[in-house]
Amino acid sequence: MSSVLFATLGPSGTCHEFATKSYIEFQQISNAKVELVTDFLQALEWLRNGKLDFIVQNSAHPEVYQLTEKYFREVFVIDTFLFPTQEMAVLTRRGVEHPHSLGLMPATRAYIDTSKWETIIYEPSKPIVARCLLTGKYDSGLTHMRYAEEYKELLVVDEVIGSVDTTWLVYGRQRRSRDGVIGIRNPALFSKEQFSNEPVEAS
Repeated sequence: MSSVLFATLGPSGTCHEFATKSYIEFQQISNAKVELVTDFLQALEWLRNGKLDFIVQNSAHPEVYQLTEKYFREVFVIDTFLFPTQEMAVLTRRGVEHPHSLGLMPATRAYIDTSKWETIIYEPSKPIVARCLLTGKYDSGLTHMRYAEEYKELLVVDEVIGSVDTTWLVYGRQRRSRDGVIGIRNPALFSKEQFSNEPVEAS
């Protein structure tokens, strides 16, 4: 049986990788493989040319419109799903009393007030933010909370963001939507009695 090849944003440890592997497990695709990429536009070319089968991308990624539009007659959004991010936080190098520079992904900039830092440096993924923070490229970084525990002698937590429920897009070459809604019918989700912080399961 040939492999079903998914591409998503690397390097290893990204929310994209975690979400993609969880989606594959949810869909029970036993022969799936995940290719971690640094360039979604290159992955789009590979998908179009048949070198990949699917791409998974977070809906907040700044290149979503390009993947959706560039080859809109050949590459399609074929599924979406909800999945939480990993725990996030603003971490600062230990010993820096007044941080002046911040590293983060463009897609995460609205989580915090970036006016606190004089210099903002954008990176393609949160693991890269952590790596550059540890090497001293900037004073603070919005990255995964786990790095504060892994490098507790080097990093301190300045602000906890936590895990955020977000949406993910799955791209493929076979169009699914022709007319009408494709989704899970869940009227209970919109019942006023259900308005709370508790998750509502589809029936």
